[in-house]
Amino acid sequence: MARDGGLVVETKRVVVAGAGGVFGSLLVRALGDAYEVVATTRDTLDLRDLGAVRAAARGAYAVACAAGPFQLLDRQIVHAVAGEGAHWLDISDDGEWFFDLFDDRRLRALAEERGVAVMPGLSSLPAISGALVRRLGAVHHVDITLSIGNRNAKGAAAIASAAGLRTPDSELLWRELHIAANVHTKFEMPGVSLILRFLKQLPIAPRVRIARAIASVASKVPFGTSGGAVEVVSGIGATQLRGEDQRMAILPLVYALGHLPGPGVHSPSVLDQEDMLRWIEARL
Repeated sequence: MARDGGLVVETKRVVVAGAGGVFGSLLVRALGDAYEVVATTRDTLDLRDLGAVRAAARGAYAVACAAGPFQLLDRQIVHAVAGEGAHWLDISDDGEWFFDLFDDRRLRALAEERGVAVMPGLSSLPAISGALVRRLGAVHHVDITLSIGNRNAKGAAAIASAAGLRTPDSELLWRELHIAANVHTKFEMPGVSLILRFLKQLPIAPRVRIARAIASVASKVPFGTSGGAVEVVSGIGATQLRGEDQRMAILPLVYALGHLPGPGVHSPSVLDQEDMLRWIEARL
């Protein structure tokens, strides 16, 4: 509860899954002033337990998921959250996870019936990248580059995800705008791309185990810059969004919570793209 000019205003409760991770902890801090945040970790909310997920979502305004890698999560947790009448938002940049939700007719019908929004992909890719593409205007082909600073805190899930980066961008931009897109990841430290190319060949579970070891070593190497950037280049120009820290990965979700669309399953493009970019730029 909060007081506004003597009136008692009920604060919306948002459950953050993965609050113990790099991005989850940033998300908790970003939401803290506007929402009643329930920060959960793998020790306090087992996402493999649908009953526990339902209990956490019951009575909540939304569940905001920063728990990765998303490739290891059961899609049924999103059904469980929507079934309890809570919005679902996540920061996944994995194309398989994204389109499994986006193309799920049963989930779409459930969200509409329960009056909630389901929004995957509210992160640097594809939310910010898609908005930057639209900022460029009428183009036919774009190159999207996600640059990652070496001084960033590195979670195993983030490294494992980067190693097998298969973002929704290419297919989503083709579906929505008929634009062809290539997506690249750029790292500062020499040799990282080669290591990730090796990791990419592994199944996700062993990839996470190796990524955990890499994260431990990488955190001890004081090299390069922090933050990162998303850059979009086309034949008619280029545009980018750069941040000095890693909040760029979670700010689209924070924006979306305050600008939720109607019930259903939505891509980030349903949001006001230029307004979202301006809002994020003002906070980076």
